Amino acid sequence: MEIFLIGANNGLGYEILNEALRNKINVNCLVRSSKKINFESPYLKLFYGDATNFNELLNSIGTSSVIISSINVKRKNFFPWSKISNSTSTISDSSKLIVDIAKLKQINRVITISAFGVGETYKNIPKWFQLLIKYSNLKYPYKDHQVHEKIISTSGLNWTIIRPVVLTNFKKNEKIKITYKNHPKPNLIISRKSFLCRFL
Repeated sequence: MEIFLIGANNGLGYEILNEALRNKINVNCLVRSSKKINFESPYLKLFYGDATNFNELLNSIGTSSVIISSINVKRKNFFPWSKISNSTSTISDSSKLIVDIAKLKQINRVITISAFGVGETYKNIPKWFQLLIKYSNLKYPYKDHQVHEKIISTSGLNWTIIRPVVLTNFKKNEKIKITYKNHPKPNLIISRKSFLCRFL
């Protein structure tokens, strides 16, 4: 198996990369910088570039049969009002290219990471969290995820969009809960480690 991974410099993408390599999955990985990925693996091919650049995506994909994207609109730090450090349309811009390249390379399987609170799940998040999204810079990734989900879900590809709750680095072995139409009601947070134990 060979996957193409986008967004592995930080957070969940970095954890996906580590888990894939631990399971001896071949990974073509496109990152902006090697600062945080400072290790080598016989299963890793590392490429440097921009996930919103068609040619740089195309030149990195290799013979992958699956595309996984955890790219996001980034803030300078965790603080919700922190300045945005990339484009507010980064996710949707990349998603459009992912769809085009998947069709060009005849790759049918695409998995992307969105967020609980996007789309119809907005009504299911606590009121205080709705207000936080509305009045902080959290609104930008949520708005762009809304656009990104429409691009992927209407692509005609075999797609999965995962909407995790708030991801943390704290707990390691939580019980995983998968919800449909808010049943059962999800917890508000989950660790990245626990999340990946279920989905990779």
